[in-house]
Amino acid sequence: MTALTKIKLDWPALPNIHAFVTTREGGYSDGKYSNLNLASHVNDNLFTVNRNRSLLKDSVPYDLSFQWLNQIHSSSVVKIESSGKQQKCDGLVCAVSGIACCILTADCLPIFFTNKSGTEIAIAHAGWRGICNGIIENLVNTMDSEPEDIVSYLGPAIGPCHYEVGMDLKSKFKESKVCRKLWNDIEKCFCSINGSNKYFLDLYQATKVILTSLGVNQIYGGNECTYCQKDKYFSFRRDGNTGRMASVIFMEP
Repeated sequence: MTALTKIKLDWPALPNIHAFVTTREGGYSDGKYSNLNLASHVNDNLFTVNRNRSLLKDSVPYDLSFQWLNQIHSSSVVKIESSGKQQKCDGLVCAVSGIACCILTADCLPIFFTNKSGTEIAIAHAGWRGICNGIIENLVNTMDSEPEDIVSYLGPAIGPCHYEVGMDLKSKFKESKVCRKLWNDIEKCFCSINGSNKYFLDLYQATKVILTSLGVNQIYGGNECTYCQKDKYFSFRRDGNTGRMASVIFMEP
């Protein structure tokens, strides 16, 4: 085991807001899950996953509680005032200190949110299904903060260099209620591969288009690729059955 590695966000959040993403470095998992797999649903040994989660808990304030999700690639967002059993949703909003809001990813996009006054946080698990179904809009609308007061950060996801998709997925974006009104800008996020019906999709840019349309203009991050950085990140598209990183945000207890 090596030391647990966390990437802290480079964004202008107030000092009481703490947010980070774990890498695959550190932890006890081996094989395809090596080393810091934090997901219990990927067939890794559950005892090992719990050991990894204990490492995560030991790296934050002792009185912090964790809220995990049962992620379903939906547009569902839940506002919480306390931590508890897994929430079946893909977004959390919280205005209570001492609760770590967590999502798990291995190519999908983790989106972090806070406000300029440091009194509210939120996080979303955004793959193409969630984006098409409105996860970003629902989360911004669930927050009490006005869009112009929201600061966002796009965590590590599969980049436009490797996210290959077909015409069918492009059509789903075009037909979705969310993207239809923004289609002129969303379409630019699809780059044709050698003039074929295959495209590289830029999830980062598509997310920026939607956030900007909602009035969220302070957007940071969005410059990593989980597929490219094999030693740093898990990637489902690259490896198939694999581990998951955790994206975590909390207000200082």
